[in-house]
Amino acid sequence: MSHEKQLEALARNAVRPDHAEPEDESAAKQNRLLDRFTWANFTCTQSTGGVAILLAETPHRFRGLQTAGVIVFILNLVLFVLFSTAMICRFVQRPSSFRKSVTKPPEAYFTGSLWLSMATIIICMQRFGAPHAGPWIIVAVRVLFWAYAAITLTYNIVIFVVMFDLSPLKPGTMSPPMFLMIYNAMLTGTVASAIAADQPLSQRMTIIVAGIAFEGLGWILCLLFLPHFVGNLLINGLGPANLRPGLFMTVGSSGYTIVALMGCAKAIPNDYGYFAKHPTAAETLNIMALWIGIFLWLFTFWLFAIALVAHLPILISKWRNDVSRPQMSFTLPWWAFVFPNVGFTIATIYIGEELESNAIAWVATVMTVLVFAAWLMDLSLHLKSIFQRRIM
Repeated sequence: MSHEKQLEALARNAVRPDHAEPEDESAAKQNRLLDRFTWANFTCTQSTGGVAILLAETPHRFRGLQTAGVIVFILNLVLFVLFSTAMICRFVQRPSSFRKSVTKPPEAYFTGSLWLSMATIIICMQRFGAPHAGPWIIVAVRVLFWAYAAITLTYNIVIFVVMFDLSPLKPGTMSPPMFLMIYNAMLTGTVASAIAADQPLSQRMTIIVAGIAFEGLGWILCLLFLPHFVGNLLINGLGPANLRPGLFMTVGSSGYTIVALMGCAKAIPNDYGYFAKHPTAAETLNIMALWIGIFLWLFTFWLFAIALVAHLPILISKWRNDVSRPQMSFTLPWWAFVFPNVGFTIATIYIGEELESNAIAWVATVMTVLVFAAWLMDLSLHLKSIFQRRIM
């Protein structure tokens, strides 16, 4: 099976097991369902958590918006527990499937979605829990941050050794889900930017330094992957219609970099440690973060525009009822409509706040509405596909 066909099969959440079916029909059906439940499902929870964060950040607010964010956050926790339980049941019933799932592309690429989902949960704890809970939650998110940082660093070392050794990349086979292996390091910087401002001064500096270091790791790895991604498009074209939403995955590379840099810069203490010795450093770094963000914003928009325009021929053919062109149906990479664009939208919000631009704030608000609409679309199509047995 070719790499693209494997990815499309995984996207449909229907990778078939290579073992004999049990004699009992109900047990066989249950086993088949669990065997087809893959890491790719966590693209749903990482996107749902991202939408909750976005609702907490959007500039133009109204009564009930914070409550809506809490509801989305709770929904994300429920989905995360359900998905984690399903994966555990799969691996308990078929222990050999665990090794295959973390070493064999394309499913191995989606293992990063688990850690990205955890990153959004930590940020949501800060955004929705810290204003109402006691000081314990500040300690809790700090402990979770350092645990997450240790796990993601280990993951980024191990997963790349596994890929280099067992599944080396061939020219022209770079696919968007491979960015999920990188984004968890990048999201460590985003988590740091979200929690640092509320931490004690003695803890804040180390969190900011670690966040910037992890963001550097994620961004440099993205810079290494992006040329391969563009080269793949030049060799193979835009890819199958069902997988084309995955093109949005690259948008998160620079989007979340802007968020981490600007968020960490805003959390810098003015009169503590290094910044007490260098009074102008905090303001200088805030200025640098803003203008680096502006420098990267148009590149982020370029990646977004390419992914958007790539869908126009499909939309036009659907509008004209042209059955000669391939039509799109829901697959799990459709969640790329949401998560990467969450980072792009929050980056736009931060730039608008720093420039005190109402126009940029309204652009970010419109982007928030569109991302939320995309999330509702994906959620409804995901559920519809399950009930119609088009996935699982």
